[in-house]
Amino acid sequence: MSSSRPSKFTENPFLSQTAARCPLMSEILADTVERAGHATAGIAAFDAIMTELRAVDAAWNAVEAAVSNAESGLLGASLAFDDRMASLRRKPDAETNSLLESWDTKIRAELAYRGPSYLFLLPHGRKTLTAGSREEQIEALGAFGTRLAAQTTKPVLVALGAEVTAFYQAVRALRDAQTKAKATLEVARSKQETLRVAAATALYGLIGQGMATWRADPARVETLWDVNLMRSPRMKTPAAPPDTAWDAPVRTLSTSALPANATRLEAWRQAPGGMPELLARGSRAATSVMIPANILFLPGITYQLWLTAANCRARSDAGQMIPWMEGQPGE
Repeated sequence: MSSSRPSKFTENPFLSQTAARCPLMSEILADTVERAGHATAGIAAFDAIMTELRAVDAAWNAVEAAVSNAESGLLGASLAFDDRMASLRRKPDAETNSLLESWDTKIRAELAYRGPSYLFLLPHGRKTLTAGSREEQIEALGAFGTRLAAQTTKPVLVALGAEVTAFYQAVRALRDAQTKAKATLEVARSKQETLRVAAATALYGLIGQGMATWRADPARVETLWDVNLMRSPRMKTPAAPPDTAWDAPVRTLSTSALPANATRLEAWRQAPGGMPELLARGSRAATSVMIPANILFLPGITYQLWLTAANCRARSDAGQMIPWMEGQPGE
């Protein structure tokens, strides 16, 4: 009786094992193109498939950089938008009101608290501007500015309306930038997925050519690629970067050497009392990471900056941390 289970020869393992694991495909390509190049040098039967594989690898490197840049762009756009929204309720210090508190104070100086005019402007108090989804909060800001501008008998409120409207426009622009960054990343990832399939096809073709060429000595097929890249349930965790340098003028964190088992670096920061924030991922095998210009550092805040090393399955501990404040020279 025949089995409905497909033969192992009908499955392309490069395709199945790298699904949703593009960093693994990066490592397979980086290892295989060089390894197979040496193993097949001077063997004409491999010329066509090696040409195809090198072309796919070059295209993969380009789209991987595009994805990395798009991820960094989205991180920066999201950080900028979230920070501007958080500034509504953030107190600069213990003795200073938040922006939302200041607006409320100005309104109360002009109108009776919770009187008809006050409730027209802020029907649910300060929560009028902070409830609901992000989009609902943005639109609430725009409508609030419009209502303030209509208080023509109260010049202070009209001026406040202009301030609120300017804040709304800035927030809307940041939100639009975030949405555009998301779309850019989706396009880049779609192109990467197309290339992942092409790369898997070329790699499978390479193994097939090896089996055809070396059918009398099949052990030689293993010289084409490292099967352990897909067999190992877990790659070794990279060591932390050995040192860290920060070049503030060009916004670049770097280390003297890529740690063993790492394929790329990641740049991080943390503000006092805040959570660690991943800022950017470096290119494959690069020893530096540039932080995109749209990721802002607030004046007067000392950030901790550091690098981690990563491969497709693991991330190292944090490397050396560098304290830095906007306006200081780099370390």
